[in-house]
Amino acid sequence: MHHQQQDAFDAIARARRSYLQDWHPILAAVEVEPGEWVMTGDLDRKYGVIRLLEIGGERGYRAVTWAPTSAERRLIGYFRSFRAAAGATHRLWLSGMGPSGFAPDPWGLRSDARPIRFIRSQS
Repeated sequence: MHHQQQDAFDAIARARRSYLQDWHPILAAVEVEPGEWVMTGDLDRKYGVIRLLEIGGERGYRAVTWAPTSAERRLIGYFRSFRAAAGATHRLWLSGMGPSGFAPDPWGLRSDARPIRFIRSQS
């Protein structure tokens, strides 16, 4: 199969038009007070909190999942850059969007369902 060189240029142009190269999870962060950001998704749903803190003379960021009370939040991690904290928080949020595991229950069988037995016909 042979393609024209123009096909390659057209494919690159299409990819550049549809790629959002300027978007990063930092853009989902809304500063609610100095040093504290809330990560928001569609319809302003909150999914994470990032806080600037100083420990032992070093500054960094702590990211946690969002919940109404502090006791209900889960630690995501400590980061040296805001970019890394926002990225990790966003990745965790995205991971909760779909089913977990590799091909979870791909055939729709319940755990209590009996396995299918194939019987070879005798002719």
